[in-house]
Amino acid sequence: MYCPRCGSPAPENTKYCRGCGLSLTAITNFVVSGGAEPPPSAPSSKPLASPLEGMTPKQRLVLTILFFVFAPAVMGVIGEAFGLGDLAGIPAVLIPIGIVWAVFRYKNEKRRLEQASSPPPFMAAPPNLSGQAYQASLPPSQTNPLAAVPPSRGSVVEEETQHLPNQKR
Repeated sequence: MYCPRCGSPAPENTKYCRGCGLSLTAITNFVVSGGAEPPPSAPSSKPLASPLEGMTPKQRLVLTILFFVFAPAVMGVIGEAFGLGDLAGIPAVLIPIGIVWAVFRYKNEKRRLEQASSPPPFMAAPPNLSGQAYQASLPPSQTNPLAAVPPSRGSVVEEETQHLPNQKR
């Protein structure tokens, strides 16, 4: 089964989607009943816990980098307004560290999402539903249509090329 909101795979016995947190119990009951129950209503848009929750990883990366770039200016204004001196130097030193941290966080989250949305691994053999023994594969068949036709002549050899008109070599 796949989550109707984010499309990530979810085992049948899961109550909540691992990707987006959607409750899957109503959807599971609908599937199990074969459609006899009314379909679940569209997922309601609950208020987000944080403004960053509804953003993609790339949007979070850009927002984090912008925060670190503009932090020295904001701290400089705050320092001047309250007479605390030059506070802009502190976040200015942290800009490279913050940008590197944001990029690593983005790559880690992207890798985690790719692993969560990857298809299930290939099954070596289909499930045995009929109780018969499973035959692994058919014998290989000939796929080259020219192999069945007997060759009429061999290829051109040096002796035949000597009979051709003389060309400058």
